[in-house]
Amino acid sequence: MCLTLANAVTVLDHLSPGPPARGYTRTLHPSGLVSPGDLWRPVDGEKPRTAVLVRRHRDRITVTDQYGATFSYASGEVIATAVPDAFAMGRKPRSLVDARTSTAGTLQHRR
Repeated sequence: MCLTLANAVTVLDHLSPGPPARGYTRTLHPSGLVSPGDLWRPVDGEKPRTAVLVRRHRDRITVTDQYGATFSYASGEVIATAVPDAFAMGRKPRSLVDARTSTAGTLQHRR
């Protein structure tokens, strides 16, 4: 499972620290949804950390971050998380179709 805005218990606010950092939305999720690669905020006021290891044992979940620090939560606990922006470093998204190579215009003119 991956943390998204759609499966968040609460969506709080968006933070955009600017380049080179990637923006993110502060959220709250059930601890059971956290998977490796997800962002969560174990320390209030700090930047989100990346979960690199998630272990589930009975009613506890332990999450290890990229620095090797481990945090433990109850399996149903709602924890502070973050969902990264889809586009990094303030760059405008590129169109999926390049207008110069698209056949859409050609098809329109033929009709």
